[in-house]
Amino acid sequence: MPLTDPDLWTDYLRETLQCYSESLLRDVTTRLLKPRNQWAAEELIERSLASIDNAAVVDRRLQDLDVASRSVLTLIARSRQPRWRLGNLLELLTALGHSQGPQPVLTLFEIGLLFPDLLGREVRQGADAAAKATAGQASLKTFEQWLGQAGGSGFVVFAHPNVMARALACELELPLLPCVEGLDGAVHEADGLEWPLRLAAMWQLLTESPLRKTQGGDFFKRDLDRLRTDPRLSAAPAESLADTPDGSLLAAELAQIEGLAQADQAELRVGTLPAWWDAGLPETLASLWAALPLLETWNPLDGWRTTETPGNPYPSAYLLALLLLARLPENGWADPDDVEVWICEKHPYWQGEELRPSRRRSWIPTFLLGLAYQLRLVQAAKNPAGEWLVRLSPMGRWVLALSEVPAPAPAFSQTLLVQPNLEIIAYRQGLTPALIGRLTRFAQWKNLGAACMLQLDAATVYRGLESGLTYEAILQLLESHGMRATPPAVTESLRTWANKRERISIYPSGTLFEFGNPEDMNEALARGLPGVRISDRLLVVAGESDIDFRHFRLTGTRDYGLPLEKCVEVDEDGVTLAVDVTRSDLLLETEIARFAEPIDGPSMSGRRRYRLTPDSLAASRQSGLGATDLEAWFLQRTGQSLSPAARLLLGGCQTPAPELRHQLVLHLASSELADGLCQWPGTRQYIRERLGETTLAIAPQDVDALRARLATLGVTVKW
Repeated sequence: MPLTDPDLWTDYLRETLQCYSESLLRDVTTRLLKPRNQWAAEELIERSLASIDNAAVVDRRLQDLDVASRSVLTLIARSRQPRWRLGNLLELLTALGHSQGPQPVLTLFEIGLLFPDLLGREVRQGADAAAKATAGQASLKTFEQWLGQAGGSGFVVFAHPNVMARALACELELPLLPCVEGLDGAVHEADGLEWPLRLAAMWQLLTESPLRKTQGGDFFKRDLDRLRTDPRLSAAPAESLADTPDGSLLAAELAQIEGLAQADQAELRVGTLPAWWDAGLPETLASLWAALPLLETWNPLDGWRTTETPGNPYPSAYLLALLLLARLPENGWADPDDVEVWICEKHPYWQGEELRPSRRRSWIPTFLLGLAYQLRLVQAAKNPAGEWLVRLSPMGRWVLALSEVPAPAPAFSQTLLVQPNLEIIAYRQGLTPALIGRLTRFAQWKNLGAACMLQLDAATVYRGLESGLTYEAILQLLESHGMRATPPAVTESLRTWANKRERISIYPSGTLFEFGNPEDMNEALARGLPGVRISDRLLVVAGESDIDFRHFRLTGTRDYGLPLEKCVEVDEDGVTLAVDVTRSDLLLETEIARFAEPIDGPSMSGRRRYRLTPDSLAASRQSGLGATDLEAWFLQRTGQSLSPAARLLLGGCQTPAPELRHQLVLHLASSELADGLCQWPGTRQYIRERLGETTLAIAPQDVDALRARLATLGVTVKW
């Protein structure tokens, strides 16, 4: 767990000390080391780091501190979070009755047991060189200069884990709350898996697509709705004592703190599953507890905060709430309302009379019976009146470094039921964070109830294979944790998906050769062309520098970043297509094979001919290729619309049936005369249809009537 890895924090501390001016560095090391010689600045930094690793030196410096300064380090140690906002530490000191302002923190700065966070980046393995290069650029002359830059709520300080470990021996001055002992009711304790499961579902949500963020840091409405409506993240926990408002948004922020999500100003993208999940449930829950002081956009009162509010007192209140429960006797239970009353009386945020009524609403029961309970930090039981009481669980006492790690529950390794329909039922009694992480990589979580449901499909298995898993590893996991043998249908599906992926080769760059026929390609390979055969006429060469182009007669080169080139001509019959192979590309052959049949190979003029046939166009219709698609292809590749003959072959079967009938054609001297016959009611009824400007179709049985009617006008019809 990187939050307590001394080596990572030692490197971070070294870079921080490099930001001190030489005079400030000498002042700090004088109090920490009490050096007898005048060493160079780099030597002072290394000796300071060695002193931090020396338990005896740290203990002596702790004994020299006043109670308030020691309390700061003890509070940080109990939280397991080395990095805290200065404002929250001052709130904790005020609640404990120390009202000296920032002086206790300044004292710790001066003695070298607490440090201002001048780098402002995550402490993780493999920090990038660009971030390290920033160390030493700024020169801090005095700590008062650092305090005067802005309000205290915007500053962050950190302590080294070795100092935190030694500060655990110091006591905190906290009262004993009213408690109830000897309850006879059932004791409720969560399994601690709810939030690892929700974070796993959050990770899978981000693998599908990132969550976009506005310039103000909020999510866009569409992505916000996507979070809030996700059935895995929005559903109530399997064992819920109190609602956790906006749990899906809390999952998004915890995922970012735990590294499952990576954020920038534009979006929240998928990160990596935590490596410390493999260490077990206690380490996983300790990491989540240490993440609570870093929550900025969520709290138990408002849920997700869409607008900035002055101050964030909840991190310090979380720690106070659990430390108050730590003061209870072994069998003592406390009312969450009593915890809230004490915090509201002592915490400076809730003491102010100017605080709005909306900020005075109750939230401690929501935190203790909701989030803290699901993290397995507290146990709950009902008093005779049916009201919930709480106390620290064995896991909670260990997280606060008050006892040894609790003994693990009996293991149920066979906890998966793999079904032939590719569904997996995972019973929570046998789940562990490590198993949750492995399942998350290759199966999709569908629900997170008492019996969780997962689904296997091609996409999830490909995701697992991309992450480094193999078919054998996936099958072994299902077999070792399965309640019965894996069904053959599941085994065969996994093998098929794994084999398909293994047949795919990815080349970061390469040169493709398209030969006119297989014989030419075989000859090129025989001459020593260092390529890999990918079809009977296509060859890929990984590096262009390996090709001696003097041995080839190139008929053309292609840049696939440019628009498609018009390289097809349509013959007069409208169905024969001639492809200019010197101008065509590799995509054309795949496209044209969907709706045309080859006639012959490339001719001497470098053309390959295809023909549209009723069978080829019928096959294209069955594959979903319609007239609109063909029209677009013809415009791109030939520069003209789909030919009438092609339209006939493509859609002739869908047109109304043609009709053969006997009729006579009346030829007129002018178009005006034809217009008159079609318009005049006396003759209009005898005209079946107009065939042209001066020709009309007449039914044989209407000839005599038409002649008689025209005779009244003085018009004689000739045969």
